[in-house]
Amino acid sequence: MKTIYLVRHGRTLFNELNKVQGCSDSPLTETGERRAAELGAVFKKEGITFDAAFTSDLGRARQTAKIVLSHSASPDAPLVETADLREVSFGMFEGGPNDLMWRRASEAMENLVITGDSPDELKIQGLDALKKLDTVGLAENYDDVGNRINRVLDLFAGSEESSLLAVSHGLFINCLIYSLSNRESHVSYIPNTSVTKLVYDNGTFTISYIGQIENL
Repeated sequence: MKTIYLVRHGRTLFNELNKVQGCSDSPLTETGERRAAELGAVFKKEGITFDAAFTSDLGRARQTAKIVLSHSASPDAPLVETADLREVSFGMFEGGPNDLMWRRASEAMENLVITGDSPDELKIQGLDALKKLDTVGLAENYDDVGNRINRVLDLFAGSEESSLLAVSHGLFINCLIYSLSNRESHVSYIPNTSVTKLVYDNGTFTISYIGQIENL
């Protein structure tokens, strides 16, 4: 049996400015750094150790992973970067206002209105529209992200270690939850530096909890 603690990166400058991040990047804020350190301390207090760690190769996730590990009981756990844990790519919309991007998606869809404050489950539905609107050919829809999710799950399943830390991004984690639940789990939002716990046993992944900050 394996346990995977899937963490969303700490709060960033673009989070504060309500800008689209996706596969572009911005640094952690002081709050983001502090809460990553606090999360590492919570893992340590609750006796959770890591045999290995994985992170998105984007700076905000890498920075979060290093801070969490340094304040945990496993500061020397090996850390592996992978592009498969990256956030959903939003193509030409990256760096722009969140609300504008989702308004453009809403205009391209029928009977669905999405704003920057909409639940992530609606945003997942809007990814097809964004991919069609993207003129640079870099935006991903749910199926594109699903291919990366499958590779990430294979990575976790194939690890020889039993307790894994993985640092990724909000909408990617939500897409993963959506996939593992056969599109039945509808999560509104994954908070920064929150933990989603997965268990892998007998060839099957199950979700123990979603988006928790304590009682891990």
